[in-house]
Amino acid sequence: MTSPTSKLRSLIRKLLSEIAEEDKVNEMNTTGNIEGYQTPHAFSGSDEDTHKKNMKKNAEVFDYKTTDNKKNNTVKINEGKSLYHIFRDHPDLTPRQKIGVTMRQINKSLTEVEKYLNVTSRYKSENSVSSGSYWKTTNKYLAKLDEKLQKISRKIREMK
Repeated sequence: MTSPTSKLRSLIRKLLSEIAEEDKVNEMNTTGNIEGYQTPHAFSGSDEDTHKKNMKKNAEVFDYKTTDNKKNNTVKINEGKSLYHIFRDHPDLTPRQKIGVTMRQINKSLTEVEKYLNVTSRYKSENSVSSGSYWKTTNKYLAKLDEKLQKISRKIREMK
């Protein structure tokens, strides 16, 4: 007598083999080795001006600078600059504004973390999951989170 699991496996294998038979290629295409066409934005559905605006908008989100020098592409990467130097050299905000905006962003991020922790804690208590039944990596992550939160707490005290 066959088990329901083996029946299910044989049914799945049969269905997959039928699908594979239907998807077999009957002809080959030999154009795979040709170079790309010299038609920029051919499949984007937008003209070159719209493309430039989108490139500039997307580049500036990631702190890249756009340039009109066509020999050097349309995006210049800030290579070798640390996050601190990019932050420090940002021309649009004063030092007070930079600190204020950053603190607001950190507060939003920590609120998001707190929401995840509240959901997880509630789920843990509702399902009676003990701390001893965690995976090894979960315990490592908890230890790392605890360490990070202590470092954050020290930094906040320094900022005050």
